Amino acid sequence: MVWPSPRTRPHRPSYRRAPKPSSPRREDRIMKAPDDITTLAGVVGAVGTPDFSTQFLAALGMLCGARLSSAFSFGGREPPRALFAAGDCRGGPDFARAASLAYARHHWRQDRTARLVVTAPRDSVVVIRTRAADIADPVYRSACYERGGIAERLSILSAGPCPLMANGYRTVSDGASRPGDVACVERYAPVLMAALTRHVDLSARPPGDGTPSDTAAILMAADVRLSAREAEVAAGLILGRTQEEISVQSGLSLGSVITYRRRAYCKLGVMDKRELVAAYRELSALRLI
Repeated sequence: MVWPSPRTRPHRPSYRRAPKPSSPRREDRIMKAPDDITTLAGVVGAVGTPDFSTQFLAALGMLCGARLSSAFSFGGREPPRALFAAGDCRGGPDFARAASLAYARHHWRQDRTARLVVTAPRDSVVVIRTRAADIADPVYRSACYERGGIAERLSILSAGPCPLMANGYRTVSDGASRPGDVACVERYAPVLMAALTRHVDLSARPPGDGTPSDTAAILMAADVRLSAREAEVAAGLILGRTQEEISVQSGLSLGSVITYRRRAYCKLGVMDKRELVAAYRELSALRLI
């Protein structure tokens, strides 16, 4: 007896659904910004704050290996105004500040780059490299370069209504700048100078806008050994008060006010109120150092 063969079922291929590609985690999708962009963002974020000079130096350090930085504003034939100085070197922690003040008061006249900043085409940004050996004047070279072991300077010049010069300094121990340093600074110079311009605008506060205590504190930080009374009287003059008003408000006799004023003028190296206000502006700007 033959049994009928069972009906074979047609073969059906099996299909497996491919697994969905796992979507990257949120933290994996966030791209890290390049170091140069992050550093420049730090400069922009610090505009108008006391941390600006530190962030500006960090940017120049990343771009060209600068150990110190400084910035100046120029106005025609008048001496430049020191805006800030930052960084340390073998000349000591105060070298950047001392060299910047010496430059603004005396040596800028021997600097060819300073002459270029006021004659450059309007709205232009120029980068210039200067070696210490390029400076002919021995007093200028010693005060602003050799005492601090400075080998060279990269200057960014920004022309316009308020010409500005920002500098990054390399030390002798760092060696000469690398071939691409100037090009790297040139690439980001417009951003740096735009931030500096805005910072100067925000920081330009008339002396009369300060409080007596703040103004006196800035004067006493000048390291010329002003007494509290001398600083108080000088602050009152800066804020637009007469000697008689200072006498009434402080409880001092008019003769004492005059005596403290004379002592303050002598210690600050000024002759009159106009020079006192100019010295205060300089000291106020250099608080950022």
